[in-house]
Amino acid sequence: MLNRRLIRIRAMQALFAYKQAEGANFQLALDLIADHFSPDLNSMEYQDKEKLEGLKKLGQNLLQEAFSRREAEKFDAPAEVLRTVEQAKEFYLLKNKKDVQHYASRMLIEAERVYELYLQILLLFIDIADRSIQDGNGSDAKSKFSDNQIVKVLRAEKVLETQAIRRSVSLSNEQVFVAKLYREAIRSNERFKEYVSKINHTLEEDFAILKYLLKNVILKHEIAWEFFEKQDLYWIDDIETLRAAVTHTFQSFVEEGKLKIALLDEEWEERKEFLQTLYQKSILETKDLEEILIPKLKNWEIERISGTDQILLKMAVVEMLNYPSIPVKVTINEIIEIAKEYSTPKSGQFVNGILDGVAKELKDSGKLRKSGRGMLDNK
Repeated sequence: MLNRRLIRIRAMQALFAYKQAEGANFQLALDLIADHFSPDLNSMEYQDKEKLEGLKKLGQNLLQEAFSRREAEKFDAPAEVLRTVEQAKEFYLLKNKKDVQHYASRMLIEAERVYELYLQILLLFIDIADRSIQDGNGSDAKSKFSDNQIVKVLRAEKVLETQAIRRSVSLSNEQVFVAKLYREAIRSNERFKEYVSKINHTLEEDFAILKYLLKNVILKHEIAWEFFEKQDLYWIDDIETLRAAVTHTFQSFVEEGKLKIALLDEEWEERKEFLQTLYQKSILETKDLEEILIPKLKNWEIERISGTDQILLKMAVVEMLNYPSIPVKVTINEIIEIAKEYSTPKSGQFVNGILDGVAKELKDSGKLRKSGRGMLDNK
């Protein structure tokens, strides 16, 4: 259920968070230099503020040059300035190293949380059924929501129970939320009232009411939205993945007579490696990636490109170079779609133009090697 599109988005989000932290770390390093050359207001000795200000600016300029792509000017600087700049550099690099690890760990946790929300939504249907039993489904009800054929099978599904226990997913401590959602969003819902006003539902009708409640209540109503948003930083981005996964689970019973509970199995191990590679290489190999990208930017300086576009361009090149089985067109098209959704209005067209040029050059130079399915449309 954690498809490659979701993985690419998670990598982009983690990289964006890291870049924000990197910028903050650099400002802290600049502040470290500024603090060192600040006048000591408690000292009885004369403080040459003009000289200290000059040393501060010199140190900060040296630090900025050390991490820019421009070649640093050669000139002598006082030993105290060089020593302070070196300390600031070490501080900055250490902070970045810790943040790389921090956001890598958080990225995996947030990716797996999508699966936990999937389990939670399935359990929520069971709890809604339980709540409807207590309520009686309303005064005009002629049938019970708890008798929904799919919900009854879901309640007895051992795979769901096992996965929920393994992941510590439960709604037992969230019954206030369940009660409120049922009372304010479901019981008075016209479609729900129409469903329980009839008897002898077909399997298709049972499936239809679950799809309706999923799309229009559980993934849309403000009570549910607030509940899930507190658990998932990227809830708005994950809704479509969750809708598709839960619907597919219910549909499997309609079509095959058996519920297929999604699992985080070997496929997730492969997706996890894909996620980590996009993230790690986009950071650790950023200079090499920029050397590939910058010649294709023409009149654009890379600093003028939006941060999200920079991240997506680097991710795309990492994917092209490291995953022979993924066709170039698939990589480019996926990155374009993400750029359209998460970046500027013109980003899709801009990213497309850059990546087309990069792909051609990589192929001509022999660096782009595709095999199997990756060779499809790779012309």
